[in-house]
Amino acid sequence: MKHEAVELLSRYIQFDTTVPPGNERLAVDFFADLFDREGVSFKTYEADAGRASIRAVLPGSGRKDPIILLNHIDVVPADRSAWHFDPFGGEVRDGYILGRGTLDMKGQGIMELLAFLAMKRGGMSLNRDLIFLATADEEALGFKGVKYLLDNYPEDFRADFVLNEGGIGVSGIVPGGPLMMIATAEKGPCWLRLTRSGPSGHGSMPHGENALERMVQALHRLFSKEMPLTVTPIVAEYLMNLGIGHRVPKEASADERNEGIIGALKESGYIAVPQVAAMVKNTISLNSLHAGVKTNVIPGQAEADLDIRLLPGQRIEDMVQYVRDVLADDAIAVHQMLGNEANESPKDTEYYRIIDTVLLEHFPGAVVSPSLLVGTSDSRFFREKGILSYGITPIVISLQEVGLIHGVDERISVDNLLKGTEVTTDLVRRLCSY
Repeated sequence: MKHEAVELLSRYIQFDTTVPPGNERLAVDFFADLFDREGVSFKTYEADAGRASIRAVLPGSGRKDPIILLNHIDVVPADRSAWHFDPFGGEVRDGYILGRGTLDMKGQGIMELLAFLAMKRGGMSLNRDLIFLATADEEALGFKGVKYLLDNYPEDFRADFVLNEGGIGVSGIVPGGPLMMIATAEKGPCWLRLTRSGPSGHGSMPHGENALERMVQALHRLFSKEMPLTVTPIVAEYLMNLGIGHRVPKEASADERNEGIIGALKESGYIAVPQVAAMVKNTISLNSLHAGVKTNVIPGQAEADLDIRLLPGQRIEDMVQYVRDVLADDAIAVHQMLGNEANESPKDTEYYRIIDTVLLEHFPGAVVSPSLLVGTSDSRFFREKGILSYGITPIVISLQEVGLIHGVDERISVDNLLKGTEVTTDLVRRLCSY
């Protein structure tokens, strides 16, 4: 007989909640049925038709403020032609549950669900309200999910702490055990759209003011310029935990320490690893370029979209001005589509210490470290409200498996799902006990 976690995740994967369009209502009904059968109070929310989220609560004594177990329902698209199995089949094969969302983040959603239900089934006396929150739209930046909820129902989501995605355990990085990351911070997204106009014309008679050519020339200037390396305190601790810069004297100043770490990154070759490089610099990625309608027609307009991610301490307006200056073309209009500065939660808290203790107990020999999430999560909305949020997925995967997140043939091992459920349950019990 399959473990309950396997059965639930297999069913959950079968709801195609790809965004767009989302259709999170399919999974909300799945959760609602479970909570009905378990006798758990819940409430559903719908930003738009089908774009639903669900909140369930186990009431506590109120001795402490609530904790939210946060997870998102929606998943990124999966090109079925590239996969070796149905991404929404929920198949269990050779010790793995297969499908889109197993790692990001329906697998963790089931871990949190079963930890939540364990408190109910065990009749545990809670020192605070425990909230299970499964939301819409995270993969589309959360405006119809967490942001909608906090803007419209703030009293439902008053909390002291949020447990979310963002950190994960990775094997083969440090000697002796896995690296268990706790995401205490994340970079800020700044999305820019560049537009350049110019006279159209016949392709046989170039006139030197081709909008696309001028756009390409400006982009070449932008991407020919190296971004400076900056080591923030969180990243410095993370890299020191990895053994990078371990030769830096303990009495070194912050500047000397950071220079030593940067030197070690270059010397070791780690700076060439995209995940590491993104932790020590602002990044700019050209992800969309549009112009032209026909081969023999000079386009009258070119458009480019930039995905920029900012380190903690960096200002959006400074980055926008930097882009304008380096493009060096006043005819290029720069429009900010999205902008959130980086956010972080302090590490020196009781919650961090409890998580650290639990991870070390369950993963002997592990190196537990704060980390910077280079992507974007729903934690930012809670942090903007002054609510502490950490990201931790208590499983251990290889670097190769990290590439399955948003990738082809996403899967999670049964062992990891069960271990993650065990650890999450233990963690929740400690967070909610007297």
